[in-house]
Amino acid sequence: MQMKILALLSGGIDSAVACYIMLRRGCSVEYLHFSMGSASVNKAIRLASKLKEYGGSGRIFVIPHSRLIELVPKDRYTCVYCKRGMLSIAEMLAEKIGCAALLTGDSLGQVASQTIPNLRAEDAAVRIPVLRPLIGFDKDEIIGIAKEIGTYEISIEKGDECSAVPKNPVTKAKLSEIKPVNVSGLVELVEEIKID
Repeated sequence: MQMKILALLSGGIDSAVACYIMLRRGCSVEYLHFSMGSASVNKAIRLASKLKEYGGSGRIFVIPHSRLIELVPKDRYTCVYCKRGMLSIAEMLAEKIGCAALLTGDSLGQVASQTIPNLRAEDAAVRIPVLRPLIGFDKDEIIGIAKEIGTYEISIEKGDECSAVPKNPVTKAKLSEIKPVNVSGLVELVEEIKID
């Protein structure tokens, strides 16, 4: 039986490669993109279109990232709150469209939100499994795969940047310091886009 999973497709290098790896393993992959603007949506659609060549979905779900950022505290934990919110929204969408797990392009320690304590704090926001096929890869390995599969050139194009990243993001998040943030209403903002 083919496992259906929902990927958080950012438009960057890593998430597209993670999708490719799971497609190669025979998974059915759907895509969710948190839009930072028209450039980020365009990149995500083009990446999803390229991944369709490897068996990926013919649609992508898009939600404004700004609506999530409005809800999260602006402090050293902002990135952890944001990722927890993304995973929570993804979990709600996954339940609606029948996905058994979530997929991210996280690679251990590559950015502040990808330390072990932070990943643990982020995963605690959801009940659904979060798959991270790139967790032990280094950046050169990921870039090599991206070039092989044709996603690299799309991923490195200039896109929209997040303006909410704190100057000194937490790297050792403690669950006891995380306040609840209700993002349940945001799943209603998700828009489905068909991919040619």
